[in-house]
Amino acid sequence: MNRLILIITIFIFTATLSSAQSTQKGHVKTKGRIGQNGQLIPGTRLSGASIILLNGHSTVSDANGNFSLTIPDKNFYLNKVQKQGYVLTDPEMLQKQYAYSTNPLVISMETPQQQLKDQLNAQRKIENTLRQQLRIREAELDSLRALNKLNEEEYYAALQRLYDDDANENLVKQMSQRYAELDYDLMDQFQQQLSVFILNGELTRADSMLKTKGNLSSDIKELHQIKQANTQEQKELERRHAQLDSSISYSQWLMEDIAMRCFGKAEIFKLKHQNDSAAYYLELRASLDTTNVEWQMEAGQLLDNYLAQYDKAMAYYQRALRQSLAQYGKNHPKVSSSYNNIGSIYMAKGDYSKALEYYKLSLNIFKNIYGEQNSQTAGEYNNIGYIYNAMGNHAKAMENYQKALDIWVKELGENNSYVATCYNNIADVYKRQGHLDEALNYFQKALNIRKNISEEGNPELASSYNNIANVYADQWKLAQALEYYQTCVDVLKSFYGETPHPNIAIAYNNIGLIYKYQKDYPKAMEFFQQALDILQPIFDEKHPAIATIYVNVGGILEQTGDYAHAMEFYQEALNINKSIYGENHSDLAACYNNIGYIQYLQKDYAQALEYYQKALPTFLATYGENHPMVATCYNNMGLAYTKQKEYAQALTCQEKALEIRKAVFGKDHSAVAQSYRNICFVYSTQKDYANAIKYYQKNLVIEEALYGKNHPEVAVSYNVIGNLYNNYGKTTKAIQYYQKALTIWKATYGENHQYVATGYSNIGLAYLTDKDYAKALEYYQIALEIRKKIYGEDHAETKKILNKIEEINQKMQNQ
Repeated sequence: MNRLILIITIFIFTATLSSAQSTQKGHVKTKGRIGQNGQLIPGTRLSGASIILLNGHSTVSDANGNFSLTIPDKNFYLNKVQKQGYVLTDPEMLQKQYAYSTNPLVISMETPQQQLKDQLNAQRKIENTLRQQLRIREAELDSLRALNKLNEEEYYAALQRLYDDDANENLVKQMSQRYAELDYDLMDQFQQQLSVFILNGELTRADSMLKTKGNLSSDIKELHQIKQANTQEQKELERRHAQLDSSISYSQWLMEDIAMRCFGKAEIFKLKHQNDSAAYYLELRASLDTTNVEWQMEAGQLLDNYLAQYDKAMAYYQRALRQSLAQYGKNHPKVSSSYNNIGSIYMAKGDYSKALEYYKLSLNIFKNIYGEQNSQTAGEYNNIGYIYNAMGNHAKAMENYQKALDIWVKELGENNSYVATCYNNIADVYKRQGHLDEALNYFQKALNIRKNISEEGNPELASSYNNIANVYADQWKLAQALEYYQTCVDVLKSFYGETPHPNIAIAYNNIGLIYKYQKDYPKAMEFFQQALDILQPIFDEKHPAIATIYVNVGGILEQTGDYAHAMEFYQEALNINKSIYGENHSDLAACYNNIGYIQYLQKDYAQALEYYQKALPTFLATYGENHPMVATCYNNMGLAYTKQKEYAQALTCQEKALEIRKAVFGKDHSAVAQSYRNICFVYSTQKDYANAIKYYQKNLVIEEALYGKNHPEVAVSYNVIGNLYNNYGKTTKAIQYYQKALTIWKATYGENHQYVATGYSNIGLAYLTDKDYAKALEYYQIALEIRKKIYGEDHAETKKILNKIEEINQKMQNQ
């Protein structure tokens, strides 16, 4: 059974302005200092330091002291720099404006003890130097007074200034603080030596060093001349830059104007469902600036979502990834979105291992940026859960969906669309496992939330109605399923109006399936055609949804015995899927399986087996060994082998299917019951009725648990077991089971029903086998009266009973 299911998967495309953000690199270290021997002692890198921008990004230095800051503009301020047990050597770093640079931002920190020690050492040296200079200056003043170049008043005034404690104290404090903050790692050798001479009081040597640089007056004069020339050159450059800026501005404006027009064209063509033309204009826009991440993503998304041109879409997503990495570094939302988009392509192509790899890359970035408890992170857990669910790893799927759910409930509250989506996806896990009551419960939770938060015509509401209908269809509650599918259509039409939309086509497809199950094939065909009428103009025949509807149409033609036309539709679905996915995809394998079944129905068992064997490797590569589709393929191969009388291989295949279904669904599932029936078929074909009955009894136990002991399906099983006992020659047992089947059919359908007639005729057959002709005749007479009422005197089914009655009368006469 191929059914389109509206399962919502969250793909997060973060819209972030890309124009100004940059990444400033840097590192945190202790300061370099000069040792006792005059040699440089380099600083050491510090890990675990927190660097926080003012109104901006924050980060922590790694094991090597390195960090990266995302700065919102070219200029930025540091708000805090913290590391336990350390302080900034230069506190004024927090007041400075910094400009983005490709050079690293170096932040020096020290322990408070070391910083105090360095400041006291600097203070001691500066005070010694100051005392020496005071004595020298005192001697100079004494000499000037002796030479009568200073009078007494001038002399004492000079001494007072010289001994000004406040001034000297401020000088010592300022200089000791400045020299304690020096990071000698950041100085060249000349600056290092000059600082050492000054700090050690070797002022003559310091002055001599400075003189080696040349005459200050000459250098100042040269500086003024250079600055004057630079000013003239700057004016000329500004004039030329103004012309260049004007040209660049115009080209930028023209590019953006063309891009806007391309986007507008694409929007118009999308609304007209002319997606090829829409794609042309978005691709044209993307070519205008291949560094524009958003333009590459949007071109890729249209090719991906509307045209199923996955290889072309992948090229755009890959370019967006390269540009995101180059522009923003590896830890950025746009990089994560690019990984996510690439993952979605691999998912669409059925390469689930690759999809999982890229979704996990996206998840790691979101966790690095936002942490574990964030909606973006939850979205990626949701996507990973979707992949595991598709791979048949339901435990892993549930684990990731639960993580997403816990985060969303905590962050956003219970009544939120993301929470509803998660309930929806958890329900799908239960549905795939065959736990339909649990699935219905979670789909209903999703619907209740969406009703609370959505307008009546919201497509998400339609999705919930659709998914609940899917469960009812699986439970064979076809009336309820049809009601919910129709509500889904009504909601979608209230939202989209008269505009044909793929979601409406999906709903029509699902309604068509219900009519198919009800064997109202004209009505089913009508809805399938309505779905195709919407989808074909939108997707131009090459889309998986169209292939799915072709499969469904083929299914109706198959059930009505028109195998040639059914094969045409299955083959067309196969061709579409090949053009989209290449040779290895689960949808191709499903088509091979369907074509194989047509060959089986036409009794070409060797050809059927060939197609099943084509399907199996792809199912195994896509899903692994333990998946329902793999079990289905083994099951079908087993049926073909049985028809070819290759019983050992048939049993091997059916037992493989049984073990997979037990592992996936548990031992009490309807699919497990089907495997028991098929193993019974192998044994009964060999006339090994003892084993056939044993396995059909296992099927019966499951059916009674699933449906109750008075269900028509259980009656069918009673009837089959009766046939097996009859063929086995155990007519008493056969009659017991035929009576059980008859009792249920009479209670369900009343006296005048074909199944009731079958029940009476089967009991008659058992009595006939047992040569109790009177009893046989009694039951065949009842069956005859029922078939006359249903079919009339001249129907083939009525004539079959008449022939049996004649046979019994003949046998009675010959006794």
